Amino acid sequence: MKKTKIFIICYIIGCHAFAQNEASNWYFGENAGIKFNVFTGGVSPLSDGQIKTREGCASISNSSGELLFYTDGTTVYNASHNVMPNGNDLLGDESSTQSAIVVPKPNDPNIYYIFTVGSNQTNEGLNYSIVDVSANSGNGEVKNKNTNLILNCAEKISAVVKDCETKSIWVITLSTESGFVSTTTPLNTFYAYSVSNAGVNTIPVKSTLPISIFDRRGYLKLSPSGSKLACANVVSGLHLFDFDSDTGIVRNPKQLSINNVNDKPYGVEFSPNSELLYVTSTNDFFDRIVGANNDIPENHNSILLQFNLNATDIESSQIILDNRNLYRSALQLGPNGKIYRSLSVTYNLGFNGLGAINNPNALGVAASYQHDAISLGANNSTQGLPPFITSFFNDQIDIIKNGNETAYLPLCEDDTYTLTAEDIPGSKYIWTRDGILLPESDFDLVVSKNGEYSESGTYKVVIEPLDTVITNSCGFPQGQATIEFFDYPEATDTSLFQCDLDLSTVGITTFDLTEAYEMITSPSDDTTVTFHYTISDATNGINAISNPKVYENTQPNELLHTRVTHDLSGCFEIATLNLGVSNTQVPLFTANPICDEIDSPDGIDLIQLTPYVTQIADNLSILITDIRVKFYVSLDDALLEENEIFEYQNTTPYSQTLFYRVETISNNECYGINEIELTIDKLPDIIENETFYYCTNTFPQTITIDAAVLNDSPNNYTYNWSNGESGYEIQINEPNTYTVIVTNANGCSKTRTVVVEPSNTATFSKPPYAIKDFSTNNSITVFINEDSKDSFQFALLDENDVIYRDFQDSNVFENLSPGIYTINVKEIKNDCGIVSLPVSVIGFPKFFTPNNDGVHDTWQIIGVSAMFQPNTKIKIFNRFGKLIKELDPLGEGWNGLTNGNKLPTDDYWFSIRLQDGRVINNHFTLKY
Repeated sequence: MKKTKIFIICYIIGCHAFAQNEASNWYFGENAGIKFNVFTGGVSPLSDGQIKTREGCASISNSSGELLFYTDGTTVYNASHNVMPNGNDLLGDESSTQSAIVVPKPNDPNIYYIFTVGSNQTNEGLNYSIVDVSANSGNGEVKNKNTNLILNCAEKISAVVKDCETKSIWVITLSTESGFVSTTTPLNTFYAYSVSNAGVNTIPVKSTLPISIFDRRGYLKLSPSGSKLACANVVSGLHLFDFDSDTGIVRNPKQLSINNVNDKPYGVEFSPNSELLYVTSTNDFFDRIVGANNDIPENHNSILLQFNLNATDIESSQIILDNRNLYRSALQLGPNGKIYRSLSVTYNLGFNGLGAINNPNALGVAASYQHDAISLGANNSTQGLPPFITSFFNDQIDIIKNGNETAYLPLCEDDTYTLTAEDIPGSKYIWTRDGILLPESDFDLVVSKNGEYSESGTYKVVIEPLDTVITNSCGFPQGQATIEFFDYPEATDTSLFQCDLDLSTVGITTFDLTEAYEMITSPSDDTTVTFHYTISDATNGINAISNPKVYENTQPNELLHTRVTHDLSGCFEIATLNLGVSNTQVPLFTANPICDEIDSPDGIDLIQLTPYVTQIADNLSILITDIRVKFYVSLDDALLEENEIFEYQNTTPYSQTLFYRVETISNNECYGINEIELTIDKLPDIIENETFYYCTNTFPQTITIDAAVLNDSPNNYTYNWSNGESGYEIQINEPNTYTVIVTNANGCSKTRTVVVEPSNTATFSKPPYAIKDFSTNNSITVFINEDSKDSFQFALLDENDVIYRDFQDSNVFENLSPGIYTINVKEIKNDCGIVSLPVSVIGFPKFFTPNNDGVHDTWQIIGVSAMFQPNTKIKIFNRFGKLIKELDPLGEGWNGLTNGNKLPTDDYWFSIRLQDGRVINNHFTLKY
């Protein structure tokens, strides 16, 4: 009989050899930590942690929930947060996914094993170190360190109880010979090491499987029941296996594809009942491999998925519970039955909070994922969370027994429910609520809002056999459920009124029933409102109106029944909804024209509709004081009050027809619907900017400027000039900027700007010109003081005032013959006048023929006059250098005679000393 009892108890509790309190303290991330209350399961942040880890970490507490030590896989800290003696240089790594896990030595409360795995960079393999928590005056000491078990392994490790009698434990990892990524040697061998009261058995159980896993990163987790193994691999995907906790064998591999672009799984965790698998998967991993900047937060995205392991097609059962901008996340089951999610912003930075799956045994959204569920104060969660022996969290007894596979039970305010444990003869039942002992001692307990056990909380039962001899080493069977009482939601009888647009079917129209939501119940994200034809259907939650947003009533003043259901608890209330129809009408409304936009005068404008509300209300001439006006693009939208608009950009240039709806504010009763015609008026067509010139040398004469209206009569507009005048034209005699506002009959205006710039005749610079003479290309360059040379043109007149070079834009004249000229400079933009200046280009003839034929009879320099170089000295020499003549520069010239004698044909030399000091030496020819 005792054996039978022992078998029954073991069957009920599985192999749960250790209490959940050993997972009460977590240290992780950037000096972050949390503590679980051993009675209530409440969570509070810890700020005394010493580790700063990107990923790997591990913690362990005693059976009372008191911290023993924690590590990042490299350094071991005791309960006082000091480094243990010999606690440095363990061969884990803070960048290893699961750098460490702590396993107690069975039946020895003082000895613990820290199993470590290195990172992709260090590749130190699987090692273990021994911690004696009784040493060093109870502060602990690392006794043996870094005993190697495998030379190469992935960044993954997990543990589960092997045998409830001996409390032995399996520690399992995944081996690799090839490093981070390989295409030659797959990671296809699992190593399971047994830890018993004899220590670590260094001969593993190997499971080599036909799988292709090529990377190290990602979590490895055994289910609390010890029957399933999940392996997340950022590059090689998600794999699920069966695990035999009796033999340590891994078998039946199954790869689960993730149906999302964020298909790089990292974190995994099983529900407490081992029937659901949760996975976090990201999009970030390959970015860092190819050298992209992986630390930009907006580049990362992470999803949280749930798989139903009881489904016929597990892969197709996947549901996304959360999808957001986030980096890689670990998942870890807590002693309170919730699964926590690390929140890392980037590869290097964390976030000061944790997410939580509040009901992880529940399918779909009922699992209730809450982001930022736990605040970590000033410290940050990064990518990793500490792993534990998964048997710590094994669900044992289902005390709800409602078929929902969840330890959460919502109840309505007048519900009564019986929590039921296994009825094991000869056993004692200890019931608690949030850690407080209850007087109940039977195997069942009745909870009711109006009964003895009426408070929400976590109810727990422990079955303690009266004959303690039969108590096995796994502890007493137990079960728990979280009960939450809910009030019935608010549901108020109300009415909904709609306009009747088709008077041929009086009282029949189309309603948007959802408009009644706020009148029926207080708005809430956790309630659902449905509409039914009968109270019976509403009570049973069946035959709800399928499309309440577009509902045509079946008769005037129809009565429907509304059911308001609290989504989580299922508690509901019923109210009535009366559908009333108004047959009143409102007139077509023609709005005052609005002016086209100045920046884009195309008749397409963003029209503000709110200003028309008062005009429409005044136009109705009704006594209703609480009306409101709404605007819509279509008649259907106006009828169903969908897509209300407050502004609209018209699609037809210069006009648009919209719809307006008049209703009461107090009860949303529709008074009437009709069209509103909008008109956009064209702006005045004018030349907006123009420039004129005023000749300041003509002051006080005036010039005329005007408003430049195009394609219309100037009489159709009013004018407001900046100088105060109001006519179409004005007279001005002052350079300035003049503006005029041109306004049409509807008040639409456009502004014209007239810039009047000063202009005048040119003024010559000093010097006024540059002369190049005595050359083969004589030239004159004219200099004036005005900045804008474009306003002037230049011409040359000969000594007889005949045009020698007509007006040109250039101020340079080239290829000039020697002589006396007049420079003319003309202002051309406003014809302000011409200024003149004489100029001389000096030269000489190359030959002369003194034969009295009237042509070239004398030789004389050209360009010298009484005005130009009159004191010039001229001497003529023969080829032998003999002075034969001195000329008066203002005289008639040399006629070829000396002392009355004709000189022969020949070349003769001259020397000219100009008045300006220049000396010119050259020669000419005398010929007959």
